[in-house]
Parts: sequence; structure tokens; C-alpha cells
Amino acid sequence: MNTTLGIHHVTAIVNDPQENIDFYTNVLGLRLVKQTVNFDDPYTYHLYYGDDQGRPGTIITFFPWPDGRHGSRGVGQISAIAFAVPTGALAFWQARLAANDMRFGGPELRFGAAMLSLYDPSGLLLELVEQPGRAHHSAHGSSDVPPEDAILGLFGVTLTVAQVAPTAAFMTDRLGFVPVVGGPDQARYTIGTGADTAFVDLIGQPDVPRGQIATGSVHHVAWRVADDTTIQEWQQELTRQAAGVTEIRDRQYFRSIYFREPGGVLFEIATDTPGFAIDESSAELGTRLMLPPWLEPRRVEIERHLPPITIPGALPANTNQEEAPIMGLSQTETSKLAFVHQFIPAQAAGAPTLLLLHGTGGNEHDLLDLGRLLYPQAALLSPRGQVLENGMPRFFRRLAEGVFDLDDLRQRTHDLAAFVATASATYDFDPQRVIAVGYSNGANIAASLLLLHPKVLAGAVLFHAMVPLVPEQLPDLRSVPVFMGAGRSDSMIAPQQTERLEQLLQQSGAEVAMHWQPGGHALNPSEVRAATDWLGRFQRGG
Repeated sequence: MNTTLGIHHVTAIVNDPQENIDFYTNVLGLRLVKQTVNFDDPYTYHLYYGDDQGRPGTIITFFPWPDGRHGSRGVGQISAIAFAVPTGALAFWQARLAANDMRFGGPELRFGAAMLSLYDPSGLLLELVEQPGRAHHSAHGSSDVPPEDAILGLFGVTLTVAQVAPTAAFMTDRLGFVPVVGGPDQARYTIGTGADTAFVDLIGQPDVPRGQIATGSVHHVAWRVADDTTIQEWQQELTRQAAGVTEIRDRQYFRSIYFREPGGVLFEIATDTPGFAIDESSAELGTRLMLPPWLEPRRVEIERHLPPITIPGALPANTNQEEAPIMGLSQTETSKLAFVHQFIPAQAAGAPTLLLLHGTGGNEHDLLDLGRLLYPQAALLSPRGQVLENGMPRFFRRLAEGVFDLDDLRQRTHDLAAFVATASATYDFDPQRVIAVGYSNGANIAASLLLLHPKVLAGAVLFHAMVPLVPEQLPDLRSVPVFMGAGRSDSMIAPQQTERLEQLLQQSGAEVAMHWQPGGHALNPSEVRAATDWLGRFQRGG
């Protein structure tokens, strides 16, 4: 199998989309080459920047989470993103950053290369590194950065890991990286040739805790391959090596696969083709919101959930506010309720609110009848998962069947907890009497709520759940009863996985009522009846 061609792009999570656009275009002089959405979470922008044509190796992309919590630095992360600039350009950048009231460090030498370091508005650590011999591309018209000083593309990334050796061995043995210099605690590796050369610096910090990826964090780095045939070969080879690789995913402008290196950093391999000019001309790149064919029918809905942004050289984007608000609420109120959802008020005073969480491919309507059956007097709050997997809504991403994206799971759990709190204030239900009812993927995020936000739920009904994650510190669930229903012949969730979750909740102090039925992954009438009886006892006890 051939080595990768170099770096394709880097993707990070930031706060405000307009602040992001202003910094990377107006200060750094990059071109916004694609304005689209996160295909797995279409209410979130995905903004791509690069050179004049958006060539692979020049691309940095961002998911803006305006209300997202800030990440924490640690091991298992990409801790710095480096851009290449021409030899002698650092003097220009010192003056430009100073003129924009931005603090920076350097110049200094690292592995013989002169560099500056700075932080972007969301706290991402950036580096500008002089790279001799890197090809210049045409500057785009809206940039005032002189071509002789302009950013040339990506120089590379820095990975902070607990131990350098396992990551280094994986990169050299499986991905074709070549060592340049370094030792057991710090090293530099390279991939690609000529103008496509990219670098990875490895820093070992065995005593540092694992970082948490959220806003101000790098999500992943992608390595280049030529085309669909090549990525199929990579996917097959990494599968053979048991590297935990995903299936090939269609990202509209490239095809890609994902996997984690031994230190925990998420890697992607992405194709150079078909490129960013497949749905708009080179002159129009980045000037309007582009959606893939499978999301185009939802354009009005998606645009309503995206914050307005102003693009350099284009008309203001996403100003459509004509769609009717949810449940008669004002636009301001619904903007705070980040999930598409249904709410049905309680039919009796003192009845709890059931938080209905659907499985993969479901929506906000799927569990309403189940909720009415389980507890006819309860209020029903039913959100739709914000992640799309092959067009099917989910509550959090997974990298493969049964392999969860834990950083995404944590953030989505925090978002769901915030949604419940806001919904309680908006619809005036008691936040101390919320019971989650989840099925499959919905049950897994309900379990994650119990483990990460134990005060949000007064109880939970978990149909066909598994351990979503293991928190660093177990919560106190001594006052939270939990019902679990599962099938002995479930082909998607082995009984041992359900039993592990039962044990984890019991270790946290929860009183768990476990109901086994002989069937598979589908809901079984016997477990629904058992859950109904359990909820009746819960109400009488409360």
C-alpha cells in the first residue's frame, strides 16, 4: 500500500461563526472556499478556508458551536496547527498581528525553522512557520496580504500524546511517515514530497490528563490520497490491520475514512477528488450556503437554525426567518431550544415529564405513542437527534458500529442537559420530575445523562442500552431509580454489554430494575408492560 500524499485538511471546533470568518479571512488572508453544514449535524455550519482554489493541503475547516463549552488541553489531542509562509515573511506577520492588536510569541527556531505562535479568537494555538521552496498560488482578490508574504498552506500539526513510541510506530509502520529528528519525548515526522511535504511533531506528556475536545479544540487531521480507488484500498488494509476504521463516507467534496491512532487522536484519510468546484464556480467559492443533494430538501429548515453570517464580497447569508416558530413560541425563545422537538403538556397536576429519546433513524414523533402508553398523564418532551448518519437522525456520532465518538458524545450530552433546562423554563414544567425514556441510541444518551449530569433526571427507562462511556468519577445516583429492558437475542447489543451498564449504574448507587425478554433489538410488549408497571410504582412512591 502506498503512503499518503501529505496533509489534506485540519478540522477544529470554534465559538462564533462570524468571528471565525473575520479572523481567518481579514487577518490571516485565507479564502472562504466553502460554506456548508456539518453533514452529521446540519444545524451546525462547516466552514472551509484555503488558498484561491481550495487545494488539498491548504484547507482548514471549522464547526462553530456558538454556545458550546470550552475544551480542555491534554493528551490525545492535536495541540497546534502550523501554516507555512515564505522565507522572510515573519517580519510582515509580526507587523500585521501587532496592527490587529493580537499577541504572539517568537520568532523562534524549532527544528531549524523560524516560526511565530498565536491564538485565534476561540483559543486554538496556531503557528506560522517559514518553509523554503513551497509553491506560491494565486492570491484571491479580497485579501490585502501581499502574495510574497501570504500563507502558502498547512505546514503540519503537533500531537500531544501520553507516549510518543506507540504513535510513532503507527505512523511509520502503517501510514508511511518518515522520522526527521527527535527522541522519546519529542520528535518530528514527515509525509509527502516536494511542495506537498507536511510535518507532524509528537510531544509525549505521560503525566498530563486526557484533554476534552469541545470549542477551542482541534477535532481531527486528514491525510491525502488521490481518488476513490486508493481510499478503498486504504479502508480494506486498515480493516485487515484491525485499526478500528470506519466505512467510506461521502463528504461531497471528498470521500473519507476515520480511525484513531494509539495516542487517541482522530485521523482521517480523504481523497483529493472531486474537489470544491463541483457545485459552484471557482469565482463563487464560499459566497453562499451549499448543501449536498440529500439535505437540499431541508434547506429552509436548516437555514432557520443557522445564525446569520456576512461573507466578504457576498450578500449577507441565511436571513430567512419566515418559517413558523415551534409551538407558538417567539423566534428568540425557539432559538434557545436548540433541538427540533415536540412538547405535549401534562394531563394531570403533579405528573412528571417524560423525556423521549428515539433510536437511530427516528425523530421527535416516534416515541409519542409509547410515552402516552407508559404514562398517560405525563408531559411529553421529545427532541430529534441532531446528528445525521446516512440521513438518519441520531443523538451522537459513532465511528463504527458500537464504537462511539466519545468527545462528541460528551458535548451532545451537555447540549441535551441544557436543552432540558431551557425547555423546563419555557414550558413551565418541574425540572426535578423529568424521567428519560430512551430506546437504543436514545437510551445510550439517556445513560450518558445519568453519568455526566446526574441531577437532570429523576429516573430513567432504558430500552436496549449499552455503556456509552465511563466517567472519570462515578456520579451519585442513590436517589435515581432506573428501569432497563433488553433482549437475550439482541444482535446489536450483546447481553454482556447491557449487564455492564446495569453494574455501572448500580456502582453509582442507582436502584436498577432489570427486565429480560427472549427477543431481539425491537421493543417487546412484555418489556413495555414491565416499564409501565414500574412507572406506576415510581409515581406512587413519589
